[in-house]
Amino acid sequence: MPDVSVRNAELSERVKREKESYDTGLRRGRYNDVLSHTDRLYLDKRFRLAGELVRARSPETVLELGCKTWPQFLGRNGIVPRELTCINISQAELDEGKAMVGPGSLRPRFLVMDAHALEFPDRHFDLVFGSGILHHLDLDLALAEIRRVLKPDGLMLFSEPLDNNPVGRLVRRLTPHARTADERPLRHAELARIARDFDCTFHFEQLVTVPVGLVSRFLLENPVNPLTKAAFALDELVRVRLPFLGPYFRHVLIAGRPKP
Repeated sequence: MPDVSVRNAELSERVKREKESYDTGLRRGRYNDVLSHTDRLYLDKRFRLAGELVRARSPETVLELGCKTWPQFLGRNGIVPRELTCINISQAELDEGKAMVGPGSLRPRFLVMDAHALEFPDRHFDLVFGSGILHHLDLDLALAEIRRVLKPDGLMLFSEPLDNNPVGRLVRRLTPHARTADERPLRHAELARIARDFDCTFHFEQLVTVPVGLVSRFLLENPVNPLTKAAFALDELVRVRLPFLGPYFRHVLIAGRPKP
């Protein structure tokens, strides 16, 4: 087992690399374009489901790890907490988040902060959420901090990529400039690790829709078309009838509450 000082040094270097990658800017245009027909129907479902889960909690104090998902998870669902804080290690990312603030009621506070060392008191937040963030972090440290700052009946809600989908993995390999050096999409072990600390529900997304979406992109302009609708319906059937295939989907929305 590595010495604590060695682990701290490795973590510091990892955080530094992540910050530099985001400050410089990732080239995600090609990646997002290739998967545009894969995501469309599931994005609508994800944001709607996130709204239902969050609204049931009626959160007053909310933390986003990251800074660009609050308009979808909260704003579009009409959820306006008393306190909303968004953190990121990259000022460039925070500036993008600030640019999303419009004339509505949501007025987040944006702070430069490392998610491995949250600068908030224990049991402060009703909700901690994020999108595409846990797989960039040291999972043990991040989960410990999320548990610490969440109220005992609080909700954690994270949308994350998975690493077992073969087509999704191929697309990632073909678009290396769209990601950082240290990010690792979640696999079975990571899902099990999260479930150790939280009573979780895993809402899996995108199985058949991944290859069908790729084909559809070359055949049809509209991402919502007969091919993607049929693939979406089949995915939902597989998700319900064959739940053991969940980790082989491309994406997951994780909703959990701290275990006692």
